[in-house]
Amino acid sequence: MKVLKSFLFVIVFILFSCDTSNPSLNQKTNDEKTGNLTEYYSMIPLRESPYPTFQGILRLSKEEAMARNHYRFVYDSEFRLESISFWIGDKLRKPNHTANYFFTSPIQKLKYIDNKEIITYYDRFGNQTTQRGAYKSVYSLDKQQRRVALHFEDDNGITIENSWGISNYEWEHLNDGSIIESRFDLNGNIKSLRPHFEFYRIKLYYEQNGYLALMQNIDDKGFLKENNSGVAQDKLLFDNEGRWLGWNVLNAEHQLHRGNGPNVAKGINIPNKFGYETSIRYEDVDGATIINSHGFWGGKRYYDTYGNYSHTHFLDSSGNPGINQKTGYCHSFYTLDNRGYNILKIELMDVNKKPVLHKKGGYATIQYEYDEFDNKIKVNYLGLDGEKINRKDNGVSYIIYDYDENHALKNNNRYNKSGELLN
Repeated sequence: MKVLKSFLFVIVFILFSCDTSNPSLNQKTNDEKTGNLTEYYSMIPLRESPYPTFQGILRLSKEEAMARNHYRFVYDSEFRLESISFWIGDKLRKPNHTANYFFTSPIQKLKYIDNKEIITYYDRFGNQTTQRGAYKSVYSLDKQQRRVALHFEDDNGITIENSWGISNYEWEHLNDGSIIESRFDLNGNIKSLRPHFEFYRIKLYYEQNGYLALMQNIDDKGFLKENNSGVAQDKLLFDNEGRWLGWNVLNAEHQLHRGNGPNVAKGINIPNKFGYETSIRYEDVDGATIINSHGFWGGKRYYDTYGNYSHTHFLDSSGNPGINQKTGYCHSFYTLDNRGYNILKIELMDVNKKPVLHKKGGYATIQYEYDEFDNKIKVNYLGLDGEKINRKDNGVSYIIYDYDENHALKNNNRYNKSGELLN
């Protein structure tokens, strides 16, 4: 297969300070005092590796950003990236469907020390938090300032495994611009790309604009190696502005092959102008429409004016609304508060938009409650008529969340509908 050669760009981060009492006010003050440049984007692109640094896609004006969900990239006077954060208007929030595997907190900050890039994670109140159990991601750089390794640390600076069981990454730069990546646990055992994705030693090819073009599973000698599903390659497809268009699955002979987690040969995604997925469907090697391993043939998504989900539904083999065979429902309707900030409830319905029970959980509605600081304090699981129920899979009827004086989550307790603690 002919693979487009590319250059990889490393953008550096340094610490971004945030007033915990009013993060949005601090953002404005910081810009005025230092002259730092802030850019606004609708999304960040799909990532399969933590190797590339963050970039924004689909640039927004400040006026557009203040009316919807967006990412802020803050740069210093040398145009080095200081921070990336997720907002709705002028309020920090947790990442949503616009994020990727390597952005899970409202703010990421980085300091640059010698040949290291150190990324730390923060919640919307300024508390340091974790990303998959790690307080820090520490990148090692070579003389060309390219990332060559990454390890994770806890709050005491001890190297740890993250929740994927990975403690460190190693990257080798090849002359054609590709990158070989390996992942290891604390005992030196090689780890898969992520749970349930059986690629181990991989070669990554990037386009000149930084988007991933091809990911190959290889052996110790660099030859293509098929996993248990017969797949050796994933080809990612993006338009020129970074909107994700889907993927093709290939075997070691560079032929389309049905496999990996979804067990499809092709995924076809149609994004809107903001890069949000509006519909997705799947194909076999011959172009025939197929159902994926998760129980649906495709899906459609609809959004409110802020860029939040308002309604989603699955498709049947004919492209009409259809029941997901694994979950037992078709439609999901989302109710948010008038700011578009908090989800108040999610309602599950059949093809006729009548309430239906989740096949595994046995609930029809998930209801959320919040305190005056927008902390989620309770989740309720309800039946077809809005009554309290015990979930079929774990017996939980509701969950109570407790926070400390800094709004950091202390614990959550699970109860059945009789009020008995299940933890």
